[in-house]
Amino acid sequence: MDYENIYNKKIIERGKYYYKNNLVIFCVKFENKLYGKVMGGDEYNTVVDLSDWTGICSCPYRYNCKHAYALIEAYKNNNYINGDELFNNLKNKSKDDIINVLKNIILKYNLWDELIQNKNSLVEKGKSILKLIPIERKNIFTFKSFLRNNFLKNSKDDELLELLNEVGKSEYLDADDVDTIDIVEMIASEIFERKNKDLAEKTLELSKKYKNKLWIVNEYYYDYYDYYGELSKKEDKS
Repeated sequence: MDYENIYNKKIIERGKYYYKNNLVIFCVKFENKLYGKVMGGDEYNTVVDLSDWTGICSCPYRYNCKHAYALIEAYKNNNYINGDELFNNLKNKSKDDIINVLKNIILKYNLWDELIQNKNSLVEKGKSILKLIPIERKNIFTFKSFLRNNFLKNSKDDELLELLNEVGKSEYLDADDVDTIDIVEMIASEIFERKNKDLAEKTLELSKKYKNKLWIVNEYYYDYYDYYGELSKKEDKS
């Protein structure tokens, strides 16, 4: 199975243990993903992409964790809810019934922002947090948490570049500070994991502009050089 290349033996064993001990609160298959809640030190929101078995979770481990594998175990054992069927059932409900369902969800989870149209973009939120760093140093950790929990996996390619540019020109981040290096590395890692040649080239150009602060981008670029070289050969043939 492909997931055995993503989850190490220890993670798989723990994920099986979580599933067998009924710690998967629910597992829903919708389109080509698994969505679930898994109990651990907290209730964790977990999503598994069935196209490649990768998982993302609200737990501290974040990616390809035991909670994600617990969902895979639920799926393997046919212990999941058909989300496509749930949505199809909504078609048979009246407009008022559907409005009531949405109202209850919004009230329960405080999701009013989903109804508000003039929301700030993720990049604008990131810029705002950056401006708080000189006011109180600990806000650099707030920014790192924002990257991990909100920005990286939800951002578009151009948004990644825009925020990296903000980091590069920021007066509030010291180039030699370990937290600044960590921030640049987090964004660079997400960029190159997307394996988008154009995005990689633009990132490299940005690193030249702010070479004192974005120097680590070069290391990521040349680590992926062979991949992009192969990609260029395929493009030349097509």
